[in-house]
Amino acid sequence: MKLRSLFFTIGLVVYALSAAAQNEVDALNLSREEVTGSARTIAMGGAFTALGGDFSAIEINPAGIGVLRSNEFSITPAYHTNISNSLYYNQTSIDSKSNFNIGSVGIVGVKNINGVGKWRSSSIAFGMNRSLSFHRAYNFKSNNAPSSLIDSYQNTLIQNGLGPEDLDVINQPFGFDIALAWNNYLLDYPIFQSDAVFYNATGVLPINQSYSVTKSGSKRETFLAFGGNYDDKLYVGGSVRFSRINYNNDYIISESIDPSDTTTTLNEYSFGFSENISGLGVGLNLGVIYRPTNQLRVGASLKTPTVYSLNIEYESENTAIFDDFDPFYSESPTGDYDFRLTSPLQTSFGVAYVFGKHGLISADVEYVNYTGIRMQGISDSYSFSSEEDAIKTFLTPTVNLKFGGEYRITQFVSARAGYAQYGNPYNNSADNFGGFNLYSLGLGYRNDEYFLDASYQLKNSENKEYIYDPARIDAGTTDFTDHRIAVTFGYRF
Repeated sequence: MKLRSLFFTIGLVVYALSAAAQNEVDALNLSREEVTGSARTIAMGGAFTALGGDFSAIEINPAGIGVLRSNEFSITPAYHTNISNSLYYNQTSIDSKSNFNIGSVGIVGVKNINGVGKWRSSSIAFGMNRSLSFHRAYNFKSNNAPSSLIDSYQNTLIQNGLGPEDLDVINQPFGFDIALAWNNYLLDYPIFQSDAVFYNATGVLPINQSYSVTKSGSKRETFLAFGGNYDDKLYVGGSVRFSRINYNNDYIISESIDPSDTTTTLNEYSFGFSENISGLGVGLNLGVIYRPTNQLRVGASLKTPTVYSLNIEYESENTAIFDDFDPFYSESPTGDYDFRLTSPLQTSFGVAYVFGKHGLISADVEYVNYTGIRMQGISDSYSFSSEEDAIKTFLTPTVNLKFGGEYRITQFVSARAGYAQYGNPYNNSADNFGGFNLYSLGLGYRNDEYFLDASYQLKNSENKEYIYDPARIDAGTTDFTDHRIAVTFGYRF
């Protein structure tokens, strides 16, 4: 099955913007990042382009490896929970999903080279940062939905002049949705009708409708970084990163018919869809930090596009219950497709000021060109030209702002706070908002041999989504609240 057919199938069911804009939504979601990793990086809002000195900061700006003075090992276990509050036809619903994970783990080696001109040290680091979590769950419910998913199927068949012969599971693109409804008699084709149209079994009255979504998985960046310290003023670094994506998306649409609707014998039905996207990507990070005075630091970094080779597996099922019959059940074959995704270019500029031994403040400006996302078929060399046109039409470059501060309470204990504002990647042509805000706090204990950091992060975001054809249904809106707690254990040697 061509992925074009898959996206068409999904587009009939879940509209994030409009029928033409479904494809860039998945590409965008797989390309985004957030502030994760070590507890110190999280606590200070990820504003480390000009700072360095922390393991996860190496992924933000590899020049930060040159700031480190000693070998160290660190690991960051984390707890993340996502709470959703959805509104659909004036009815609210709440859901949640939680998981434990490893936010970062890695080792840094520093070699003193004071005897080579003004070069003070060279460094190497290897490890992993969890750059994005896909974990979330939400649902829409309505006791008075004015239309049905089957109405959307029926309209598609009529508008395209399709008949029963087009609904063979072997013939795409309908084998993953409309054909299942046909097999379960949710759609039928009257034999004794001259101007034949497909019969719709969902009746004529408003129905009870629910849409339940569960997402899981993550994007993890494993990197090998090199850097150096020149005269304690200039720090340079670069890294090769290997990104792994594992994304699971499952949803169920369920509808039940009003018992007083005598035009049908259908009681209820459900449609379920499941997909897994997984694969690897590779890219480069380059960066520099300059310290014009003992207090002031400025930094810049460049993250090249990551080129992913991804595989998607997907399947769907349909169950229908009529009066006086056993339940009807149909399932699709398992679909499989390989494609290439190229993430956008990212650049970051930062400035930090260190108040001696009392603390510091830091600020970053990050630019991400989402219109540079590219897709290409591997299984069948499909060009994705229409999908890339949608990317250019509905997406826009964004600017992300990050701020962080650290105050040394005692010689060994520090308090931290941070804020990050991620811009909306959708332009004015899109009926959605993809920006979000991060608020964070943290504490840290450090001595010459080990360190212990803890952080709490609050994320607020929102989403607008159509279950199917926007011409037939209102959008559901969801407010998401994410809580992330991370603890970093580190040892210097």
